[in-house]
Amino acid sequence: MAKLAGRTAVLGVIAVAFCGGAFAAPSPVAVRDGWIRPTAIGADGAGYLTLVNHGRSADTLTALSSPDAAAASLHESKMVGAVMTMRRLSLLALPAGGSVAFKPGGLHVMLHHMKRALRAGDRTVVVLTFAKAGRVRAVLRVGQVATPGPMAGMTM
Repeated sequence: MAKLAGRTAVLGVIAVAFCGGAFAAPSPVAVRDGWIRPTAIGADGAGYLTLVNHGRSADTLTALSSPDAAAASLHESKMVGAVMTMRRLSLLALPAGGSVAFKPGGLHVMLHHMKRALRAGDRTVVVLTFAKAGRVRAVLRVGQVATPGPMAGMTM
């Protein structure tokens, strides 16, 4: 009788885990090649990555956060005439079956007022919130100080 009760309990736990969403379908949005330069405590850092939408419908990036920063936001740098400008974006469209690359001199994740220093070899997490896919976790590896920056190759 005790053996049967034990098996029933195990099956009950499995059923609760399955019905409770523990085995939810993977997100159609994937993150590749995430990186950031070393950053001091209190400073802002720019992170880069590639978003890939494996889904059949477009999605929209609506929010960003990081446990290692006081705030996170989406920005775009671009040359306007002879001046490099940067502006905050509130949303970013991610086409169905497409990808969007964040790279120096273009789109980037701004991590504001870092809560800890990031050194080469460390990792930090950014949580990306999409209108359809929900929350997607991105891991950014910390590269070397000499990693080319957003201004590399630009003349002012």
